[in-house]
Amino acid sequence: MTGENLISICKTKRQYSVKYVFAIVMMLALILIWPLSLLKIADPYINNRLLKQEGDYSYFYISSGEYLTTVIKGKGALVDKAAIRLRFQEQVPEDASLNVYIFDSQGNVVVDEHINIFPRPENDIYEIPFNIELAKDGEYQFIVAPDSEYTIGIYCYGQTSEPAVLLQNTDSSLKKEIRMVSALLNVCIWLCGLLFIVALLFGDRLKTLNSNIDTSTAFVPSLISVFGLIIYGQYLFDYNSDSLDGLKKSVILIIVLTIIGFLGTFIKKNELLMAGIILFAVGCIYLLTFPEGMIPDERAHFYRAFSLAFGNFQAVKLSDLEVGGILPSAIREIADKNAVIDFNDTVAIGFKNTSLYSPICYLPQIIGIRVALLFTNHIHLVFMTARWFGFVGAFILCMLALYYMPFGKPFMFIVMILPMTMQEMAGVTSDAMTNAFSFLFIAIVLKAVNDNQKLSNKQIMVITLLGTCIGMCKMVYVPLLLLVLLIPIRLMGSDDISDSSKKVIIARFKYALMLVIPLSLCAITNSILGRNLVPVGENVDAPAQIKYVLTHIPATFMIVVRTIVNSTSQWSHEMTGDFLGGLNIRTLPVITLILLLMLYISARDMNISKPFSNAKAKLLFGLTFFAGYFMILGTLYVTWTTVEYYIIRGIQGRYFIALLPALGLFIASLYAGGTSGKEEENADFTGTKKIKGDYSRLAMVVVPQLLLIINMIVIVDVYKFLLAN
Repeated sequence: MTGENLISICKTKRQYSVKYVFAIVMMLALILIWPLSLLKIADPYINNRLLKQEGDYSYFYISSGEYLTTVIKGKGALVDKAAIRLRFQEQVPEDASLNVYIFDSQGNVVVDEHINIFPRPENDIYEIPFNIELAKDGEYQFIVAPDSEYTIGIYCYGQTSEPAVLLQNTDSSLKKEIRMVSALLNVCIWLCGLLFIVALLFGDRLKTLNSNIDTSTAFVPSLISVFGLIIYGQYLFDYNSDSLDGLKKSVILIIVLTIIGFLGTFIKKNELLMAGIILFAVGCIYLLTFPEGMIPDERAHFYRAFSLAFGNFQAVKLSDLEVGGILPSAIREIADKNAVIDFNDTVAIGFKNTSLYSPICYLPQIIGIRVALLFTNHIHLVFMTARWFGFVGAFILCMLALYYMPFGKPFMFIVMILPMTMQEMAGVTSDAMTNAFSFLFIAIVLKAVNDNQKLSNKQIMVITLLGTCIGMCKMVYVPLLLLVLLIPIRLMGSDDISDSSKKVIIARFKYALMLVIPLSLCAITNSILGRNLVPVGENVDAPAQIKYVLTHIPATFMIVVRTIVNSTSQWSHEMTGDFLGGLNIRTLPVITLILLLMLYISARDMNISKPFSNAKAKLLFGLTFFAGYFMILGTLYVTWTTVEYYIIRGIQGRYFIALLPALGLFIASLYAGGTSGKEEENADFTGTKKIKGDYSRLAMVVVPQLLLIINMIVIVDVYKFLLAN
């Protein structure tokens, strides 16, 4: 036996020893999880952290003769007890107590309790016995006050003086759901843990079943799923354990994460399938989680879509300050499952902030509304059908964009599954289709250039149509049309651009059409829809604002600088997924940081081909993003900001999502070394050349898992907000 063989045997034995150590550690972890139950879920109310927040809270101090009050809305369920939190800043008498009263809407006292301050409970969270059934949608006045001469602080959410009161319901269905979710979570953790052990120890045998398996990294997806399930499970039980709806949604997410762990281990050529499963599952949960009308401007978007569904292309000018339409009065009751549409009972409803949007923005929703009205006249069902059709339409376009992207699929997928992107896809909004059209347009253009083959008339028509859709959806994204300039004119059918033959003239004509038609239709559509435009705020005057900009260029420049400096941080949070709902649902700050890092890293590591790494491509990518960026700022300054105001108002981070792929491509081009066309043909899903030992494919398996876990946590945050409000 040679020395080299002996060294090789020693290395192999050492590797197996390390694998066995990790396998044993995993087995011990599984034993701790179940049956020793490391996850703390036995008493969800004691362990509930809503009253233990040290961020979004304030304490208001009251003394004898003072009180704090809030309104509790009933949900038609028995409430056994409630909980409040106190804070002490001075000596409190040993016999001190609190008076707690609840009055119903008729002024009757339904709860009259005296709570002893001592002995103090853990975290100073005091339980108040209720034992009453709060009528559904009934409003009850909650009052708390000291009964003697002492001062005490009452925990309140936000910067209000309304005490935070957590209602606790021992409904058997909630307990059953908690036990069921806990059991399912433990089973899935065990399945993924055992999969980890099998993949770690018997990877070589798995390779005989599937030659595409990388035995050196096959265990990673299952490991990510194990830790993801543990983190998500504890976060879920800490914050959503008293939400029956939140627990039900968690079942789907737990199963999906487990499935993704198995797919990541065994399937190496269907990353697109994994992306589709995650995108669809997360989107469905968002759609069913957000209450009706909670997504920004959703009601106004639905009014506009409903009006368009009946052929009202142009909104009606209702007054000098309002634009909208004559719609059934029941349309305002989208959350009421019993509200019925009566087309003889109509009312003027304003939606001036969405009146400019063309039917292209709402095409799936319009179809959904018309289909729903064939089967029902309940406005809630019509609204939810519009949501589902809008989501499915945007989902299909997004999957097509992922399919056609010649490289940079991970970056595009991250943009698509940002919590803010998913929220817009799940609601009745104009952003869902606008973003989807933008993603698909970018993918088709990049593929046309990357293929380096003559474009057919069909391809030219598709690019022109998608460009037109973008322009008609939102004018601020017209700069995306600049990407068409990446296409060499020779791909239009002419090999010699200096030739003056008829062939060259036709090629240039086709090239011009891809730019002129979208720009022309965008201008025509906006001019027609803008005829009834009215100011959207006090002292907002577009002509006067434009005049000010042209006559005060230095001041305008400083306004832009001031806005960027003051607002970029908030825009980043809003763009990725913080400030969800009506900009009032806050997610974990670390999520924004992780998502921004993932976007940057995936853009930097995007292995683009040579046609996209030259100076022209870099210029076009940068120009596309920054032109769109400043068009958004300029448009909002003219149409949403008070004349001569010192800062630009009305900008939200979600407006930049459609431009993110252009920014990612710009970053990628700055780092690009360039690959040849042949190398791109042999590239994997990530667009990276297949090289032995390359971990890019593993990244495309792990990244979707991490994004799924992030969205699972965000959904818990949404329910946490709903519980507290």
